[in-house]
Amino acid sequence: MTNDKKLMLLAGVLALGMLVGCSSASAASAASGGDQNQLSLGAQLRECSAASGMAGSMPAASEVEEVSSEVRVLPGEEGVMMPIDQGSLEEMKTGSYKFAANISSVDAKKRQMTLTVYGYDAYRAEDVDALDVGSVFSTHLDGAVEAQNVTVEKIEKNEENGTVSINGGIEEGGVDLWRNGDIYRTVTYDDYPVYYMMGELVLPVDDSVTLSDSSADVDAVPVETNGTIEVGKAISEDKDNWTPYNTTVFTKDGAVSNILRIWVP
Repeated sequence: MTNDKKLMLLAGVLALGMLVGCSSASAASAASGGDQNQLSLGAQLRECSAASGMAGSMPAASEVEEVSSEVRVLPGEEGVMMPIDQGSLEEMKTGSYKFAANISSVDAKKRQMTLTVYGYDAYRAEDVDALDVGSVFSTHLDGAVEAQNVTVEKIEKNEENGTVSINGGIEEGGVDLWRNGDIYRTVTYDDYPVYYMMGELVLPVDDSVTLSDSSADVDAVPVETNGTIEVGKAISEDKDNWTPYNTTVFTKDGAVSNILRIWVP
């Protein structure tokens, strides 16, 4: 990655952080019952990324007792750095999660929502810090549905900026990572994670579901909508604009409990 591009990337990361900040994450926490510390994919990353529309899928409140502060990584070949475990679609049907989503429709009569779940690769900081030329890691390169093993041929680490560029970064078909707390996540142009599609789900919608929508503009006051019928109506009125870049869905015991949509540039 060129120096100019690195500066642009860093500036964008900082700008987005200031734009949505962790105050938006606090809103997400409030929407989910305040259990922001009970998510198993690394609190620092999730607190800001969920609010900015950059939520990968991750276990929510009910998982904290089982995983404590441990961050689970996916099983893989020996010697291969694996991403953090985000949970499977099957687990999401019954568990409590939050995830980036593309909402297709809401059937208010059946109290069901059809949506596509998106994830992104995130890694433990100690694993990324140990990467060197010759290391191998698993990633959904360019947002591919299937993960693949990538061998590190060259790597640039900038501890001051918290960035790691592997194999030339996104400009050269490689991978860029951005550190937030104890987690590194993939980052692409406009500072979004490199999202990949996990699959489609049809989930029940809780009768008391809430929607907090501040997508109108950067200074918009969130519009709060409650109940299956009214939330379904709000989604239907703007049906093509619920994307993983601006939409985070919270579930409790497999049912959609909260939806957060934010403004994105």
